[in-house]
Amino acid sequence: MVLRSLMIVVLSSAASGSQAPQCGPGPAIRAEILNAAARRPTDSAAFDENVSPFLTLRRRHPDDLFVHESYQDAVQQYGIEGHLRMLTQEYQAISLDHPGDLTYRYLAARALIGRATTSAIQNLTQLLAENPDFAPAHRSLAEIYGSEMFRDRDKETTEREEFLALCPGSEIAHRPAPLPPPSSRLDDAERLVAQNGDPDLARDMLLRALRDDEWRLQRIRPFDWYSVDYKRENQGALRSKYWRGWAIQVRCYRLAQMPEQAAELMRAMERRASTLNSSDPVYWDALATLARLYAEGNQKDLASQKLDLMGQFLNSHPNTDHAGQLAELKKLIAPPGG
Repeated sequence: MVLRSLMIVVLSSAASGSQAPQCGPGPAIRAEILNAAARRPTDSAAFDENVSPFLTLRRRHPDDLFVHESYQDAVQQYGIEGHLRMLTQEYQAISLDHPGDLTYRYLAARALIGRATTSAIQNLTQLLAENPDFAPAHRSLAEIYGSEMFRDRDKETTEREEFLALCPGSEIAHRPAPLPPPSSRLDDAERLVAQNGDPDLARDMLLRALRDDEWRLQRIRPFDWYSVDYKRENQGALRSKYWRGWAIQVRCYRLAQMPEQAAELMRAMERRASTLNSSDPVYWDALATLARLYAEGNQKDLASQKLDLMGQFLNSHPNTDHAGQLAELKKLIAPPGG
């Protein structure tokens, strides 16, 4: 949910002035933030388009803490490494332009959350040591300590209690916000080609799917919300999708009666496969993809070469699913009674 951390705040009486406890935006500002957040993105990778309503809101209300928070959340929701780095630099500069202003000091610390969360914790903790009644900092620390990667139940409880003492009835968001799901367009493109559908449409669908998932991975990599294993898992899944995408594109070329383009892409796939070793997570996928494409193109000798490599890999790495896949591919080359 976009900007959930702002949308779930119950509007306890919010004092004005950067030195006073602030629990949530006033009714008018809250309505504007919710209106900006209500816009459904048509393209999750269109950063400028998706962040534009919050940037406009910030220009209209340049001194409102919660408007700034909504803008920061939008950048984190839709941005990748470069956008996050610029956000950090921007709020460091704004803080320097407002020396002694608690709000902008807080916002500079908050801009680090998710990308340099340990530094954000240090800065927010120091801020609260000097200003123990600044409610937004307690809320942000409670969110951090409630996250999977930075979980600390005791500190989360302490910060939550401090925040609720200042802002009774308010809620605290879960961090990080949900990621967009992996694109389903590759499945749609695969089905379209299998039904002898429009190859140009299928190609556009697969390219959009790979672009969406590449952007999704770029929204995982720079964040310290996610573990190294999770980042590797998602990177491996995307690499496997690329092999599926190339296979679909070969089939598109064949469907469009463009054999030379299909053959050239197959050669490029062979070159990529030749750089892989058996320890690479996509090694099996690459061999299986090439074997199937060669079989579909009635290139049985080339398909058999890949099946031999798959058999050697399977002998060293027994796997029931892989064994079933290998048996299925063998039937494509030498069907029963063939």
